Amino acid sequence: MKKLNTIRGRIAVLLGSFFLLVIISVGVMLWSVATQKKDALIINMAGRQRMLTQKMTWLALAQPEDPELSASIKLFDQTLQALRYGGITIDSAGNNVILPMAPDSGLNAQLDEVMKTWEKFRATLEPPDASAIPVIAPQILDQMDAVVTGFETRAEAKHLRLELIQTIFLLVAMGLLVWGFFSTRQMIISPLSELGTAVQKMGEGNLDWPLPPMEKNELGELAQSFETMRTELAQSRKVLENQVAQRTQELTTAFEFSQEIVAQRELNVLMNSVVERARVLMHAQSAALCVLSSDGKTLELVANSGENKVDLGMIQTIEGGVALPVICSGRTVVSHTSCSNCDFLHAHSPGRCVATPLRAGNHTLGALCVVRSNQENNGDFASFDAEGQRALSLLANSAAIAIANAHLVSAEREKAEQAAALAEREELAADLHDNLAQTLSYTKIKLEYLDEILVDDQDAEKRTTLKQIERATETAYQQVRASLVGLIKPHSAGENFARKFFAGVDEFRTAYEFPIELEILDSSVLDLPTTTQSQILHILSEALSNIQRHSQAKHVWVRVERVNGHARFTVEDNGLGFDPETSTGGDHFGLRIMQTRVERAGGEFSLVSNLGKGTRISAVFPLQKSNESESQKSGVKA
Repeated sequence: MKKLNTIRGRIAVLLGSFFLLVIISVGVMLWSVATQKKDALIINMAGRQRMLTQKMTWLALAQPEDPELSASIKLFDQTLQALRYGGITIDSAGNNVILPMAPDSGLNAQLDEVMKTWEKFRATLEPPDASAIPVIAPQILDQMDAVVTGFETRAEAKHLRLELIQTIFLLVAMGLLVWGFFSTRQMIISPLSELGTAVQKMGEGNLDWPLPPMEKNELGELAQSFETMRTELAQSRKVLENQVAQRTQELTTAFEFSQEIVAQRELNVLMNSVVERARVLMHAQSAALCVLSSDGKTLELVANSGENKVDLGMIQTIEGGVALPVICSGRTVVSHTSCSNCDFLHAHSPGRCVATPLRAGNHTLGALCVVRSNQENNGDFASFDAEGQRALSLLANSAAIAIANAHLVSAEREKAEQAAALAEREELAADLHDNLAQTLSYTKIKLEYLDEILVDDQDAEKRTTLKQIERATETAYQQVRASLVGLIKPHSAGENFARKFFAGVDEFRTAYEFPIELEILDSSVLDLPTTTQSQILHILSEALSNIQRHSQAKHVWVRVERVNGHARFTVEDNGLGFDPETSTGGDHFGLRIMQTRVERAGGEFSLVSNLGKGTRISAVFPLQKSNESESQKSGVKA
């Protein structure tokens, strides 16, 4: 039944039925012709028996010695046996023919009667009995007439059956033709017409015209394929239209953003704005901006946006992953996040990323990278098409120009600030030289004179106290002289900041004889700008002086460490402590100076103190340069 629902099945059934009908019709026709020939032969043989009977009667009465009488008797007997039992006899042309056995019991009975009568008739022929022959001959003639009539009746019945069969074949053939016509119209012509209309509609761009339901056959499957294709084309057109609108919006956004970031002068705000706009522009999960080091060997993460944020200050080499072709070849690269040595990309794995260089002219400043995870595309990795890559590249180029401009503005501002600070230092140095330095020098001379006039054996305790005052005055005088030198001539880049930092701690440890524990957890953070180094030394000196004068501390800790891409310097004691909210008088003027120094160097100052629980001062400065690798970091304790 399933085969009849298909065009191929119905055509096969139709053609098979016609072929079978033709075969049967031809077979029946051939059988009918053969049967008619046999029936005609049998009727002819039976009719010849009647003529032989008349011939034998005439020969027996007129010419009993004629040999033809014996031949006729023999031929009659042979033919009668063949009619009754089937067998070989001779036809009128002298040929041997094979007759079948009598077809039914009625003819068998009639032939049996003929054979009985033939025995009697034959006995009257040899020798001829003139009196009996005229009596028996009519009987056998009548019997043979009945036999011939019986054979003719059965032949006519066969002919009628043949006509009936041919009529049935004709009706069946007409039925097959009618069924084939309606099947062809229903299964082929009408669906083809519908498909033609559908193709015309699709050619006109009308993709909203659905195909009507069709039978589940070959054309029905073809129609379903057309319907699927129409649906997919309609969806593709909508997606294409959405993509065109999206790309237009992206390019518009990129252009507007390029105008915005070019006008931005604050570097941190600019870089944060770049990654946020890049993430929104690319419909990405996260975005990151890395800056190339001065030696061109490492990238440092300076800004990121979105989910799974990675700590700023992360450093990676460009020898591998997507960084190598992006930085060295200036190409935009699309890759799996798992195929890179970048911690930022690994934090968003599995997914895909696109990275493009930040190029200002012929100079590469860094790279801009955005990430899409597989969860944003129903478990499949969301890819980046060529249009999106071009939009990101356009944004990166604009951002690179803006970053370069911001660096220039920052450099000019730093020069101006350095010039102003130098003028301020010169003025302050003049004041210190004319006032405090002169006073300390005079005090030192008077102390030396006082030491000379004291008697050794009577004033030993006083001399000891006087020596302490002399050492303190000498230390103060040397600090003022060092400050004068530092104010007039800032520390050069070639001077060893780490050595001076150690020396500053050792000086207070020796001069005031209280324990100071110095712990440098990451020596790479000491690689700071010269102006920042100078401020840190002053802050360290002021902090230790405050502890010595006010805290009554038993122990002091000085720590240097890297925190989130920044250098943090901490001075902590276990002394008396104070309440920062109420202690705003002149005793804490040094705290305000330290805060001013930190902020002047671009850092952040924090103070934590509680009564009886000591004080902790922290200064955090951004790192402007990164070490070549994390392996160069080391911890030092003193």
